[in-house]
Amino acid sequence: MTTPAEVRRTTLAASIGNTVETYDYAVYGFLATVLAKVFFPAASTAAGLLSSFAVFGSAFLARPAGALVFGPIADRLGRRPALVASLLLMAGASTLIGLLPATGTIGIAAPVLLVLLRFTQGLAAGGEFTTAIIYVAEFAPPDRRGELASRVQVGSLTGFLLGAVVVLSLNAALTPAQLLDWGWRVPFLLALPIGAIGLYLRSRFGETPEFLAARRRPSTADTTVDRQWSSVFLLVGVSVLHIVGIYMVYTYVQSYLIQLRLSALTATSVIAFALVAGIFLVLAGGRASDRTGRPKALLVSSLAVLVVSYPLFAVLATAPPWWLAIVCTVLLSAGPAFYSGIAPITYVQLVPVRRRGSVVGISYNVTVGILGGSAVFICQALIELTGDRRSPAYLLLAAAAASALAAFALTRRAARRPEPAPSTLPMSAESSP
Repeated sequence: MTTPAEVRRTTLAASIGNTVETYDYAVYGFLATVLAKVFFPAASTAAGLLSSFAVFGSAFLARPAGALVFGPIADRLGRRPALVASLLLMAGASTLIGLLPATGTIGIAAPVLLVLLRFTQGLAAGGEFTTAIIYVAEFAPPDRRGELASRVQVGSLTGFLLGAVVVLSLNAALTPAQLLDWGWRVPFLLALPIGAIGLYLRSRFGETPEFLAARRRPSTADTTVDRQWSSVFLLVGVSVLHIVGIYMVYTYVQSYLIQLRLSALTATSVIAFALVAGIFLVLAGGRASDRTGRPKALLVSSLAVLVVSYPLFAVLATAPPWWLAIVCTVLLSAGPAFYSGIAPITYVQLVPVRRRGSVVGISYNVTVGILGGSAVFICQALIELTGDRRSPAYLLLAAAAASALAAFALTRRAARRPEPAPSTLPMSAESSP
């Protein structure tokens, strides 16, 4: 039986790795316009930005491969070894990006090495988020699993916020020339001390009670991946809005606002406000899932995103004053943030203990590989193709519709097989959201 203090410490240890992961992703996204000039100096502004976003997306293509590596490690050797290895790989790759020479120094080798390092980050990320939510959920008391699993997502938003604060500080302290010359390196180099803190915390804890119990008892349930297809399809459907909403709102919208002639300082400040609000909304979503059930909470929040996304993008497309940009961006992020507090525990409870690392990791990261990196690229491409600055809303609407259908399917499944009360909810092979 784990104590409340152990639960708090293991939750922090799991969450900080996701802080490192999303910090690195956020920094790249927030500096996309600068990195386009550093690594693609010969391209036009639009082509350079699209190239920069394409490199951003390369990390997502590696995530399924990372899940294939780290998922089996989590299921066979344990959750903790997978978490330690993924954190080491992520922090190391980020540090090397900060040391990478520019295209003006080593030519075409610079963007090639950037792609390789982003790919390495993707490998690490493929084992990080899903293993972390599994780790926390398997330590958590039954009636707080949604709330505590949502704290891993809070770690992710904290990484975005930390990245925003660092980039904001650089924009305030440095001239554009200094930022282009050497300032862009600073955020990536900061990943090393943050990763060291996370590694120290993770090295102090052992395996989850659920994993140890499952390893001791003989397997009586069919836990092969090919018998998990219904859960895989539901997991993928639930993850669509989670993935598109988070990466689109907290990464792409900053570049979107800069294109609307807001300064980089103002655009990053807007995202910082949205992230602060998002942290509280993620926690609220986790708590709501413990009280009302996962399917109902997922359905309501995905429908809310369907209703508000287009009107909010329509206002943003008019290049509003900074205060209205803050209001619209906070409201635009509210639905995806609340939803992302519910989704993590849903993934975990869809899959038996013995196969969670592999099934959750591969299903989620294949979806991230397809949608995560491509979301920011698609948003920019839609604008370039249509000339309509409201067009990114269509991607968010499509994601919300797909996840609403998955949430509806979960409500039907829950009606056929009622969920136990939170105080008695098992995390066994038969658990469901």
